[in-house]
Amino acid sequence: MAKKETAVSNEEIIAALMNSSTLAQAAQAAGISSRALYDRMGDAEFRAEYRTAKAAIMRQATQALNGRIAGAVDTIAEIMQDADANPAIRLQAAQTILSQAAKFSERLDAVDAKAEETRRGMFDPY
Repeated sequence: MAKKETAVSNEEIIAALMNSSTLAQAAQAAGISSRALYDRMGDAEFRAEYRTAKAAIMRQATQALNGRIAGAVDTIAEIMQDADANPAIRLQAAQTILSQAAKFSERLDAVDAKAEETRRGMFDPY
């Protein structure tokens, strides 16, 4: 039997949303109807809580990945420099380093530009 839909907390629904691939699955996991979930998604306060929760998860994942970047680069560099490795694999490792370095540089330039706009008071993040 489904929980009384008004008794289901935002936290329970957000947890269901985070662990489901569809809204219908999330509603079922939370023990509410799809309609009730859509109604809750229409509430500005709920959406703000949901965005905050998603941002926290993304921050954690980003931090975990950032902690492994140096090791990944070192691994690719080792493959690239391994004279005993297949030349095609070495070339692919070199191309990976070059393409990722270019992307990283572009992203860093964008972050720097935004920081400069913020510093000058030209950028309003809200």
